[in-house]
Amino acid sequence: MADFISSVLISFVTIFVIMDPFPSLIPFLEYTKKCSDNDRRTCATNAVVIAGIIAVVFMFVGPTLLSYLNLSISNLKIAGGIVLVLLGIETVLGISFGNHNKKENINDVAILIATPLLTGPGLVSTLIILSESNGFLITLVALVFALLVSWFVLVGANTVKKIAGDQFIHVLAKIIGLLLLALGVAYIRTGLLG
Repeated sequence: MADFISSVLISFVTIFVIMDPFPSLIPFLEYTKKCSDNDRRTCATNAVVIAGIIAVVFMFVGPTLLSYLNLSISNLKIAGGIVLVLLGIETVLGISFGNHNKKENINDVAILIATPLLTGPGLVSTLIILSESNGFLITLVALVFALLVSWFVLVGANTVKKIAGDQFIHVLAKIIGLLLLALGVAYIRTGLLG
């Protein structure tokens, strides 16, 4: 049981660092500034549910897809590592590699927060890798916890902003971006050595 809890905890930290809901706070608050608290909560819930569905589908279909395309886990580690490095650079340096146009519709906001902000290529790659190394149950439990914490972060966005302030959120996002860079480098290294 202790091994199970330890594996879930390690997987949770990995998933949560990659999912990283904190950089999503500012766009989430900006895109929902004209919404009621109830609509903001609905948007956060929809974003997390969509992110969860995408993550679980890829977690279960991913290995079959890799096999069909004749790709190895080492290939995926290298590819996922590159994506994580790019996400880390984007977070740390503020360089945008994707199209982050402002959304007006609450459903568009939920989709934008769900993907690519919560569940992007980096998380999908990581979930497949974790599933292969730790098993589906451990990875799924860790994912559910990471999604729940992300939901609490988004639902409490206004409170977090008032308590922590924009500067703290910005600094925290940069620190998590550095962790993404380090994790990406580690994935590339183990993929090359794999």
